[in-house]
Amino acid sequence: MNEEFRVTLFGEFTVEYGDSIISDQTNRSKKVWTLLEYLIVHRKRFVSQDELIELLWPESNSRDPINTLKVLMHRVRDTLDDLDFANSRQMILYRNGAYGWNQDYKCIMDADEFQRLIYESEQETEDISRKMSLLLQAENLYQGHFLQKKSSEGWVIPIATYYRSLYNRVVTELAKILLEHKKYDQISSVCQKAIGLEPYEEQLYIYLIQVLICTGQLEKALDLYHHVTELFMRELGVSPSEELLALYKDVVKTIKTPELDLNVIKNKLDESKGEIGCVFCEYEFFKLVYHLESRSIGRTGDSSTLCLISVVDQNLISIPSRRVLNRAMDALKTTVQFNVRSGDVFARYSVNQYLIMLPNTNSESANMVAQRLLKTFRREFPNIQIVLKYSIQQITPSADRQ
Repeated sequence: MNEEFRVTLFGEFTVEYGDSIISDQTNRSKKVWTLLEYLIVHRKRFVSQDELIELLWPESNSRDPINTLKVLMHRVRDTLDDLDFANSRQMILYRNGAYGWNQDYKCIMDADEFQRLIYESEQETEDISRKMSLLLQAENLYQGHFLQKKSSEGWVIPIATYYRSLYNRVVTELAKILLEHKKYDQISSVCQKAIGLEPYEEQLYIYLIQVLICTGQLEKALDLYHHVTELFMRELGVSPSEELLALYKDVVKTIKTPELDLNVIKNKLDESKGEIGCVFCEYEFFKLVYHLESRSIGRTGDSSTLCLISVVDQNLISIPSRRVLNRAMDALKTTVQFNVRSGDVFARYSVNQYLIMLPNTNSESANMVAQRLLKTFRREFPNIQIVLKYSIQQITPSADRQ
């Protein structure tokens, strides 16, 4: 026999025969799809009834699980009937207390094709165009994680993790090659799709920022950097890597085009005068302002302070849940911005902390500012069940180097 069935396992699960198709998007029992998926994934062997019963009803105390399995298998065969294949009832066979895919019927699976393309790309060391083509074909096959609707099931997790690692490897290698050949539109398309599947892979954002820099879209590159740093701080509690930070510094250094008319420059600077409240900035910029302030008080003899405000759980030790923490940090940002002097600066220091610079203050006046912030926060956001802690430290003056 030469019957062929095309099966997709990445994203939506489908079985296709000729012009007919069945999909896990249709309204059938979850266990029907699980049984069919399991038998197809393990199609090279017969699966015992005991293994299938343990898969489908791990905590069941049914008196007749074998008969229950037979009923479910009948429903699977009913589903396969929708393929308009004359021998659909022979697609899954029963033999010696086990079920298995009929080996007379060929399964062409996207996962197998995916691995084959990756293997061939790894063997290609001379023809870079062919290597790129193979990687693009592999990337195109990956339309979602392995059996995405079953991502939390124990038997799916290790297989899905394996294919995710392969996909990340494909995207990384492909992006490097495309960047070398200045195929910026393709890089952007590949990385945007990958971010939809892997939103916390920093390297994907690095490639996108590099594309924006190479195509002269510096403002968009800066916006994306801010988005990434905020996302990673909020969701993961991590700061940007050295590689991402280096890109940010490159953008900042080159973002302004040469301007010879001082009046034009002054007008641009004046546009920011309307900003209200304390200035929120990136931590890297905050460090620069800190060093400038340290040198300034070294010359003038004035005093300035740092204030660190932390969001903690009501037990005063741990960090609140992510949902509560994100809400609290947004509220605290608003509180600081509109209750500290205009022109002062603050930055997010960690997942649950803000760092505020208070020029021309001593410990006593800085404590008064911090107490006012805590009182204002509690008054304006009484339903956020967290505790704010703060600490004050004098800025150490540094000698002015001229």
